[in-house]
Amino acid sequence: MKVLLTGATGFVGSHIVEELISNNHTIIALARKSSNLKWIKDYPIQYEYCSLNDEEQLSKLLSAVDVVVHCAGVVRALNWDGYYNTNVTGTKNIVQAAIKNKSNIKKFVYISSQAAMGPSNDEKPKLLTEKENPVSNYGKSKLLAEQEVKKLEGIVPYTIIRPASVYGPRDKDIFIFFNLVKHHLKPNTHTKRFIQLVFVKDIAKVISITLNNENTNNKTYYLCDGNIYTWKDVATTIAKANNIKTMPIILFDFIFKTVASFYEAVAKITKKPQVLSKEKIVEMLQTYWTADNSNILKDTDFEFTKLENGAKITYNWYLSNRYF
Repeated sequence: MKVLLTGATGFVGSHIVEELISNNHTIIALARKSSNLKWIKDYPIQYEYCSLNDEEQLSKLLSAVDVVVHCAGVVRALNWDGYYNTNVTGTKNIVQAAIKNKSNIKKFVYISSQAAMGPSNDEKPKLLTEKENPVSNYGKSKLLAEQEVKKLEGIVPYTIIRPASVYGPRDKDIFIFFNLVKHHLKPNTHTKRFIQLVFVKDIAKVISITLNNENTNNKTYYLCDGNIYTWKDVATTIAKANNIKTMPIILFDFIFKTVASFYEAVAKITKKPQVLSKEKIVEMLQTYWTADNSNILKDTDFEFTKLENGAKITYNWYLSNRYF
């Protein structure tokens, strides 16, 4: 099939490229002229330089494809408008383009986020039927974007994907934990917190599966490997998978808040969003980020990568690419 892919140059998007190409799909990648093509430049891809705000060009591009995989989005922004303009308005525009070309679009896949669901009340996995409660502007914008995608129901089949915290080759966020383990430190938060993880290549594989799977039409899925971890568990697994001896280090909440305040100050001076913000810390300091992945298992029979396996693959990738 011919696939229009947004966000192809990003962390998740570049892995989607690899998976779709390996399954003999043709990719038209929506990109900016300033996009870094480092991870996908060697693949046979057609690039189209088009903004998500260019409704006319979007409609023209969608008239020539079979499937849309919408992965592009803003993860960090200085304010609400920064999130809304791309995550909500951009999604609205590409959805409208899909509606105009409903006769040829067979599937619309949207990569949302666990942040749109919000944290759970306890360690028991949150069900997809439960009310969403995003705690950040990012999460709120992704939830509003999902609502735009749902306008396709009865017109174009859609699938919404909500990944848990994503790790894997090319990631720069959870890399911080890999780096600490590399230096023989086992980080743990002072207050016990519970999370779930998903290996980036699993997201790409699930998306590929949904393209031809009618069981996934007009449904929303939460993606994780099914286990619930503390950050200590994550560090321990990384260390064990790579035969690294570590010593414990406790990370107190005030450390996160202090670092976030520093980055907020930097953002105000540079007018550029930073890796950490007070909103990001609010997300990080939630006690429970757990949700139910049973629906994707039921509809696709997919088997997620175990953390110990994904951690080894990721660690070795960081080594070979000199991230450490």
